[in-house]
Amino acid sequence: MPLTDAEIEATKVPYGRNQYKVSDGGGLYLLVKSSGRYWKLAYRFEGKQKSLALGVYPSVALEEAREKRDAAKALLAQNIDPGELRKQERIEQRAATDSQETSEEPSNKLRSERPAALSQEEQQNLEDRRLCILMILAGSKTYATNEAQLLQDLEDQGHGISFDRLRTDIAWLYEQHAVQLKSGALWGVYLTHSGLDAAQGRMWIPGIKRPETDVQAD
Repeated sequence: MPLTDAEIEATKVPYGRNQYKVSDGGGLYLLVKSSGRYWKLAYRFEGKQKSLALGVYPSVALEEAREKRDAAKALLAQNIDPGELRKQERIEQRAATDSQETSEEPSNKLRSERPAALSQEEQQNLEDRRLCILMILAGSKTYATNEAQLLQDLEDQGHGISFDRLRTDIAWLYEQHAVQLKSGALWGVYLTHSGLDAAQGRMWIPGIKRPETDVQAD
C-alpha cells in the first residue's frame, strides 16, 4: 500500500539491523538507515536490476519522490536508462567546469575546507560518507574510480551530494593519505594502503566512521 507521511515519520531501524526498506509502490521505496531516510527507485533496464537515488526525506517530500519516480518511468518508456542519463549529464557538467580551470594537478587544487560546527547527526553523516567512499573504492577491482562514478555510487548508497561537496571530502581523505588523485577530464581517485586498512577495519582514522565488523560469540 502507498505510504503516508505519518508512516514515514514513524519508521526507524529495528534493533540488530543496519537498514530496511519500506515500499510505496511502483518501484519507489524508502531506505531507512540510522543516518537517515533515502528515496530509491527499483527498476529494470535491458534485463538488469538497477536502483536510482531520488533524494533524502524530508528534503524530498513524499509527493516529490512520487513525481521523480513518474519522471524516471517516463524515460524508461522511451527506452532511456534514467540512471545512465543522470551519470552522463554529470560527466558533461563536470567536463564543462574543468575546461574553464587550469590543468594543474588535483593535489594542488584540492584543499579541504575547515567545516563549520556540525551537529552530532551531521558529524555522523559526514564520517559515514567518508567511510562509504573508501568502501566503494575497496569494492572496485582496481581500487580506483572517477569523480562521476563515485558521485553516482554514493547516491546509490544514500549519500546524495554535490560535486563540490564530493571534492571537499576527497581533499580531506587525500590529506589523511587515504586516497591518491590523478588529473584528467574527470579526476581519478585511488585507494591507498591506509585507506584500504581503514575501509576494512584494520586501522582507524579519526573523522571516519569505524566499519561494522561481525563479532562471533565464543
